[in-house]
Amino acid sequence: AEAGTVLPMLRTAEELRAEEHYREVLAEMPLVEITKIGDSEPEPLPSGGGNPLSGLRALGMGHVIAGAGVGRALALHGADVLNLWRPDELEHDVTYLSANVGVRSATVDPHRDGGRIGALLAGADVFFANRRPGYLARIGLSAEEAAAIRPGIVHATASLNGERGPWAGRVGFDQTAGSLVGMMHLEGGERGPALPPILVVNDYIVSWLLTAGIVAALIRRAERGGSYRVHVSLTRAALWILSLGVFDPGYAREIAGTGEPHAYLDPETFTADTPLGRYQGVTEQVLMSATPGRYPFALVPRGSCRPEWTVDPARTGRPGG
Repeated sequence: AEAGTVLPMLRTAEELRAEEHYREVLAEMPLVEITKIGDSEPEPLPSGGGNPLSGLRALGMGHVIAGAGVGRALALHGADVLNLWRPDELEHDVTYLSANVGVRSATVDPHRDGGRIGALLAGADVFFANRRPGYLARIGLSAEEAAAIRPGIVHATASLNGERGPWAGRVGFDQTAGSLVGMMHLEGGERGPALPPILVVNDYIVSWLLTAGIVAALIRRAERGGSYRVHVSLTRAALWILSLGVFDPGYAREIAGTGEPHAYLDPETFTADTPLGRYQGVTEQVLMSATPGRYPFALVPRGSCRPEWTVDPARTGRPGG
C-alpha cells in the first residue's frame, strides 16, 4: 500500500467488517457524498436546450470507466464534455471505446499547461476525475483550489476507499473494491475466490452514482448558490450492491437461462459512423420517457480535439461564455 501498488487482500465480508477503516469510515459513509465547500451566487440551469443539461460544461480527467463514464452520462443529457489526457497516458481501447461515447477528448500536460487547464476550469460548471489519491492536489486541482478558480464549480471524484481514514491513500479500481468487500469469495464459494462472469463489479454503477450526485449539486447551486464537492467510493458502492441481496449460487446456476423470465438477454446496441470507423456499442439499456437523451456524436479519437470550449448560445451571461 505504501508503494502505491494495486494489490488488495481477498477478504470476506466478515473480515472487512472487522477492519478499522470499515468501522470508522465505510460503515457511516453516505453512498454519494455532497458537501458545500464555498459560496457563490445562484446559477439557474440553462433553459431552451434540447436536453436537461444543454448549455452546461463538464471538464474531466476521467479514465477507464468509473471516471470516464461520468462524462458519457453527462453528454447523453446535453452537457458539453471535454476530457483531458496526459501526453504519455495509457488507456485500453476497449474501455475508451465504451466509456467515452459523446465526449470530446484533448491532450494537455498538467505540469506544462496548467494555465490552459485553469482557463478551461474557469469556464466549466463541473469537474470530474478518478485519479490516485493526492494527484489532483499536486497539480492544483483539488476541490478547494478548483472552487477558488471557478466559484460555483461542482467538483466530483471517485476513489477506492474514501477520502479519509487509514485506507484513504490506497489505490485500486473496480475489482479491487470487489475483492475487499467479499464479492470474489461469494462468487467462487467452495471453489475459492473467483471473478464474476461480467468481470466489472461496479465501475459503471459508480459513474452513474457520481453523475446523480453532480445533478443534485447543480440543482442546489441553482437554488442556493455555492461550490460543491461530490464523492463516491468504489468500496462503499460495492457494499451497497451487496446490501441489495445475494442469490444462492446453486439456485442461480440452476435457474439462469431457463424460460423467458430468466433468459439471457443480449444488450441493446447502436451503430454509428465515426472518425475511428464503423462503431457498434451498447446503449444505456434504460429509456427515459420525458428526457430520453441523445449524444452529439458517437466517438472521436483520443486526444484529437482542441482544448477549448465550444460556443453555445445557451451560455450567454454564464461564466466563460
